[in-house]
Amino acid sequence: MQYLVKVRVNQAKLSEFGQKLQEGELDRSMIRSETYCLNKDPAVGYSVWEAVNREAFDSVFSEWKNYYSETEVMEVISATEAMKMLMKK
Repeated sequence: MQYLVKVRVNQAKLSEFGQKLQEGELDRSMIRSETYCLNKDPAVGYSVWEAVNREAFDSVFSEWKNYYSETEVMEVISATEAMKMLMKK
């Protein structure tokens, strides 16, 4: 399963978050794309994660949530999968 993850970094924890990232202390194994941030609001970032199921995702993502003030997780599919679904209708 793939998830589009939208977050807002908690700026009060930015230093600690940056340190954890630099030291490799956060599990990045499920992240399938680079994180992209909004130009006009760089605290907001988007990335694609992949996990066997939602429980596995939540287990890893729970550590990351400590550094965000807002999170939104949406299950996504590839454009090819979407096209197949749309063609069936």
